Parts: sequence; C-alpha cells; structure tokens
Amino acid sequence: MKKIVVPCICMMLVITMAPIAIAEENDLEKNDFKFDVIPLFFFQRWNPLWQIFFKHLDIVSFSLSEESQDSEYLYLTMQIRDFEYSEYRSVYAIYWTYNYTRYFVVTNTHTNGEAINILAGHFDLSGEDHGTPVNGEINEEENTLTWIVPKDLVGNPDAGEEFSEIHANTFLILQKDCDVKYPIYLAKDIARPLLSPGYSYTVQF
Repeated sequence: MKKIVVPCICMMLVITMAPIAIAEENDLEKNDFKFDVIPLFFFQRWNPLWQIFFKHLDIVSFSLSEESQDSEYLYLTMQIRDFEYSEYRSVYAIYWTYNYTRYFVVTNTHTNGEAINILAGHFDLSGEDHGTPVNGEINEEENTLTWIVPKDLVGNPDAGEEFSEIHANTFLILQKDCDVKYPIYLAKDIARPLLSPGYSYTVQF
C-alpha cells in the first residue's frame, strides 16, 4: 500500500507545481547595473562623480508579466535606485518588438511632478510614436513605476507568440514639451544584455 501511495503523492505534487513553475519561468524580470547613468553632455561618458545627480534615472530592474485571471492585460514594472521628481523632463520607458512593430510603455514627468503622463503605444514606419493613456502609477516609497496595458493596444498578441528586443530606458531631457523637434538629452540609462538588443518573452495567455 505504501508503495502505491508514495508515488501517487509525488505525482500529485508534480502536477500541482508544474503550472506554477511554468508561470514563474515565463515571467520576465531583469536586473540592471547600478550607478551606470551616462551624462550626454561634455564627453558623453560614464563618470562616478555624476551618479549622485542622476539617481532618479538609475534603473535597478524591470519586469513584464501576465496574470491568468486578467489575461487581457500586460503588467510592466520598473524600479529606480532612488526615485525623485525633476524640474526637467524625466522619461521612463520599456520597449519591445512584436510582429515587426516596436511597442512601448512610457511615463513622462517634469516640473517636479506637476506633470505626469503614462502611455502605451507603438512606433510607425517613420519612427513617429503613437501613445494612448493607460493605467499606471509612480510609487515614490518603493521607487517603482508600473503600467497596466490592454493587449489590444499593443498588437493583441496570442499565447505562444514572442516579444523580442525587450529593454528599458530612462532619459533626462532639457525641454518639457514632448513634441519638441530637437530634444536635448542630458543623461540616459539603459537596461539590456551587453551583446544583444534586448531580451525575449513568450506570451502566456
């Protein structure tokens, strides 16, 4: 009797845990180096002395996931080393490519937090962005930015399809106007593999 019960229990555990293991494996969560923000003025190179001024741009990690009970949405998160609002325009974005189209989520802030814009959308063939407001928030205590994105806004992908070239960026821009023709970039950070344009993710639901 014991010989039958033990294998059955083991089999039940394997069957029960398998979906959990698969879900965790398919969630994308990547860490980034700290203190690696690059100033884009003067010699445009990394300098440790500037890092104290750009801690609100320094990406710690970012993630992309789904939830089975809300399978019509993508959930994205970015954690910053020490978030704070700036007088200049601060841009926090995650990009990916699906079906030959480049998609994004982005949060723009300026004027010390008086202006906050949370969007998701895509770039057309000319490189022009087309964004739509989505739900999201900035949690200053936890240094995180989040986005909740309807899938039909970003290509309506099916389960089993793949996002590629996933990476995160932050920028500090002198001008506050998002539609300015020639933005002046003051600093940036990027989170992606050193030898690749980005990570990949398989849509679960």
